[in-house]
Amino acid sequence: MKNKLYFGLKKKIDWPKGSFLCIDDEANHPKAKVFDPLKHSFNPLKDITYKKAREIANVLYTISPEGENTLITVRNGKRAMLKMLMRTKRLDELVLVEDSGIDEVWAMIDDLLESPVLKRVLCSDGNEFQFGGSNKKVVARINRAELGEFDALVLGLFLMAHYKGQLVVPDLGFYGREAHVALVREGRLIAGVNHLAELPTKL
Repeated sequence: MKNKLYFGLKKKIDWPKGSFLCIDDEANHPKAKVFDPLKHSFNPLKDITYKKAREIANVLYTISPEGENTLITVRNGKRAMLKMLMRTKRLDELVLVEDSGIDEVWAMIDDLLESPVLKRVLCSDGNEFQFGGSNKKVVARINRAELGEFDALVLGLFLMAHYKGQLVVPDLGFYGREAHVALVREGRLIAGVNHLAELPTKL
């Protein structure tokens, strides 16, 4: 695995050797399996661990950052979210946990699952996509024009948190968040941007 950054979204990104997950509007690879959110599902809480639960909590607060200007609100909300995620197996079955951030957390999940696409992809047992494999190449067809900006962002961020191998994200300016510094540290992010100002400062 490796890190690589391409400037200019129209520049062709060289595919890595071995397994990878590419998140893009219309990427094509001759040997890749296609994850299509209009056909497939995956459970981001499958085989949940403390580390994965914390990553998902960070993802959810990245998607809905309304309370970010209040450190205590964010801290309490993430703590409540972490506890809830550790006690359930699907997003639509979150267990109520007593914590000061709970109302905000429930509202966040409820808003997320108002989307019929997100609810079906993240909470369905049907047609579950298998991402694993030592040499499996996967292209996630996350088309923003088709899905809408919000649904595309949610799916992209959940996939980035879910997949543990080499990631290829041609439009990191759209998906990139401070939490993705960890991907750089782990040496598994190949990405494209128009210019660095698109990215959070830490990233």
